[in-house]
Amino acid sequence: MSAVPSEDAAWVTIETPLSPIRLQNFIGDLERLFRINSLLEFERWESVGNDRISFEAINLSNGKHEKAELSVEHIDGGLRINYDRLLKSSTSIQVEPSITSGSSLTITDDYSGTEETERRRRLDEVDRSLEQWGRDLHGYLRLWHRWSWLPPWRWYMQRVWQPMKPSARRITRWIVWITFAEMAVVLLLIAILVIEQ
Repeated sequence: MSAVPSEDAAWVTIETPLSPIRLQNFIGDLERLFRINSLLEFERWESVGNDRISFEAINLSNGKHEKAELSVEHIDGGLRINYDRLLKSSTSIQVEPSITSGSSLTITDDYSGTEETERRRRLDEVDRSLEQWGRDLHGYLRLWHRWSWLPPWRWYMQRVWQPMKPSARRITRWIVWITFAEMAVVLLLIAILVIEQ
C-alpha cells in the first residue's frame, strides 16, 4: 500500500484478495465504504435523491466538522464522488485487476476544483485520513474475503460494527479480547483442577 501526494491530489492504492467483480460490488455500498475509515466519525448519513447523500461527520485527522452533500458518478472501473461545500472536490475509487491475483483499489482525493489561493487559505481543511482509510480498507477486505461466507459474521459487521463510532469499535475489540483471555484463564484453571483430581 502506498500513498503518493501531489499538489492538487493525493491517492492510495491497496492490493485486495477480492476479484475485480467482487470488489466492484463491495464499493457499491458507499456508506459502508466511508464508515470503514476509522478517522471519520459520522453523525448523519442520509439519501437525498438519486445517487445523492447528505452527511455530517467529524474528521478526526484534521479536527473539522464536515457538513456536505455528495453525488455519485459511475465511471469506467469505479466511482467518482463529487462534494459540495468541501475543500476536496472529489474522490475517485478505481478497481483494477491485480498483476498476481485479486484486484487493486485506488482512492484519489482531488482538490483541483478549488482555486489555488482558496486551497492555500483553507489548508487546515485538507483531509489527512486517506492513508489510514487505505489501511482500514486493506484490513477489512482481507477479513471480508475470509469470513463473508458466514451469515452471522456478515450480520454483525453490517448491523452492529458498521454503525459504531470508531472509538466504540476500539472499546468493543478490547472487551472481546479481554473476555477471551479471561475464558482461557478459567479453562486453564479448570484443566489444572481436573488433572490434579
